Amino acid sequence: MLCLDRTIGTYIRRKFIFPFYWKYIKHAKVLQYYKQLQKHQWLTREEILKIQRKKLYELIQYANQNIPHYQKIIQDSNLHFSEDTIFTDLKNFPILTKDTIRKNFHQLYKFRDNFYYKNTSGGSTGEPILFYQDMDYFAWNTATKILFDEWAGRKIGERIVKMSAPLQDLRNCGRGIKSYLRQQISGITMLDDIKMTEKDKLRCVQQINHIQPILYFTFNRELSRFIEEHHLQVHSPNSVMTTGSILYPQVKARIEKVFRAPVFNCYGSREVGSVACNCLQDKGFHVIPTIHYIEILDDNGMEIKSGKEGNVVITLLSNYTMPLIRYKIGDIAILSKKKCQCGRGLPLLEKVIGRIRGRVKNKYGDFVSTGLYSLFYFKENIRKFQLIQETTELININLVLIDKKKLKDMNQFFTETNQKICKIMGHQLTVKYNIVDKIEPSPSGKYLYIFSRVEGK
Repeated sequence: MLCLDRTIGTYIRRKFIFPFYWKYIKHAKVLQYYKQLQKHQWLTREEILKIQRKKLYELIQYANQNIPHYQKIIQDSNLHFSEDTIFTDLKNFPILTKDTIRKNFHQLYKFRDNFYYKNTSGGSTGEPILFYQDMDYFAWNTATKILFDEWAGRKIGERIVKMSAPLQDLRNCGRGIKSYLRQQISGITMLDDIKMTEKDKLRCVQQINHIQPILYFTFNRELSRFIEEHHLQVHSPNSVMTTGSILYPQVKARIEKVFRAPVFNCYGSREVGSVACNCLQDKGFHVIPTIHYIEILDDNGMEIKSGKEGNVVITLLSNYTMPLIRYKIGDIAILSKKKCQCGRGLPLLEKVIGRIRGRVKNKYGDFVSTGLYSLFYFKENIRKFQLIQETTELININLVLIDKKKLKDMNQFFTETNQKICKIMGHQLTVKYNIVDKIEPSPSGKYLYIFSRVEGK
């Protein structure tokens, strides 16, 4: 009977509730855009580039006619552009930074209608920025999420358990009748694990087992550790979708082991929405060129060849209310020239390395974060850790221990780890360990395992 109820609920959501909600409540073309994305993913690279070229040109043309900030840039720099040369012409536009947005905010938007809303960046590593998004952006972003879910084996309307949502979504995590009805209508059960106690985590596992979701969506990966440590049985979904921070191999392996399901990793941000996701082949992150134009640049704004890491710079093609043209999002990634065996014509990011502030920098000016994470993950008696680089000469490491009584037995581990850190950094420095009861997430709800206060972005 439970299976029948799930099937009926999925059918009603897919055929009636969602189409009505998106069209008449949100006034958004979600289903139309989703069908376009379904079709576009199987086009050739050349066919996709043709669509991207047209959309990029139309965005720049609109910004030139309507957005004061870009009107001034184009006029002062005497910039010229055409549809045929737009990929080259775009390189003449300056990089848009968060500081630029703060200083020129009121010159960066124009309302085309009444269907717009305010949003903010996550603020994980600094002061968040404010920006406007419109219903066309909402529709394209929602359609992209549906497509990524589809790659992970979830069809529209099927049940999801979503853990540790962004702070602005936590209003959906209540336990009253209103929250229950919202979850039944949407098919999404929202559970907040940002500040969970052990009892809360156990209740989450029980809810997952009761709901038996097709897709388990998580921003925070700590629940899998809890399940493994307590030898709990948990429902195995079709897949697990992670997002919010870099997915280290050790974390991915643990999630797959605990949930007995493949892990899909989605990359994106509040400013530009869902950007990329891996498919079943798991050879990189497929990006959607008809929504995002992505450049990988060095610190001087010069293009970096495929296979080398650089700054992620994104031009968002779906938000005309506040165009983000060549926006430096604050992440590091590697572009790939390979074609995925899945058959999709969508280009790939070989790897998303993470936040710029998630890389430590030695006294010689080199970024050397590689290997630091593995020093603490899966180590005996360490439940959670956070490495904070205060200066090139000082690193603070916060540790939450499984058993504080065993702290004395960890002296050899600390000594050996200090030596490894100095070897990775390439020079001697001070490493301090702080034993804490808990490590708080950032304001956006993300856990920052590695964070650097050293300038040099």
